[in-house]
Amino acid sequence: MVTVVLQTNHARLQQRLNDLASIGQLSGGGVRRTAYSPEDLTARHRVIAVMEQVAMDVTIDAAGNIIGRYEGTQKLPALATGSHIDTVPAGGRYDGALGVLAGIEVVATLYEVGRRLKHPIEVIVFTDEEGGMIGSKAMTGTAHYNDAEFYQRLDGTSIQTCLKRIDGDWDNLASEQRTAQDIAAYLELHVEQGGVLEARECQIGVVQGIVSLQRYIVTIKGRPNHAGTTPMDMRQDALYAASLLVVAIHDLATLEFLESRLLPWGT
Repeated sequence: MVTVVLQTNHARLQQRLNDLASIGQLSGGGVRRTAYSPEDLTARHRVIAVMEQVAMDVTIDAAGNIIGRYEGTQKLPALATGSHIDTVPAGGRYDGALGVLAGIEVVATLYEVGRRLKHPIEVIVFTDEEGGMIGSKAMTGTAHYNDAEFYQRLDGTSIQTCLKRIDGDWDNLASEQRTAQDIAAYLELHVEQGGVLEARECQIGVVQGIVSLQRYIVTIKGRPNHAGTTPMDMRQDALYAASLLVVAIHDLATLEFLESRLLPWGT
């Protein structure tokens, strides 16, 4: 077996990151490319052009996901990577964009030396990952197919209109689920949006788990009464009870975190 080591072009990757960051760049720092906005559309066209430069076949599925495919030598499920290029109202230049452009850089490196893997490589740009996550949800079969209002924009724009802007198709959203027959593996390069690695002076980290968010609405019922004639032992103050609950949850989370650091995978 012959092992071939290829070196990506770091300067080219950085230049492409800088070029993409110029789309929606804010005067005070950061980048704003909210999904379906003119800036998002401009960035999408820029990424598609870069994909086509390195012989990738580009398609856009019903969810608006951009899929750049670099064919392999055999008919096998794809090795996929990617991320998103939309941002929060004031996002960073590397969040999402790094995962997309780094994937393209890998393909560019192979293309320059005329090599292909056995598996096809797909670089995926997921639609609205900072909002409704319709792109990744459609691909995993978890989208709200019968609830268009779930994806309606804050300004009232319908998801049907939004998807049409980026060549998507709400009516065919359910057809875009991918399976193991389509994708053999998915790997994403992503920046950490926190201070853990920096605080530990680590240059890189391997993700072993992700946060699963759950939201609850808790109602605490008290009893209103006259402030001047009701002593403390006769009060049922909902705000006081809520404050105790907040402290208890905080202490529980802190305790679990400290205990996790005593385990092998927490060190």
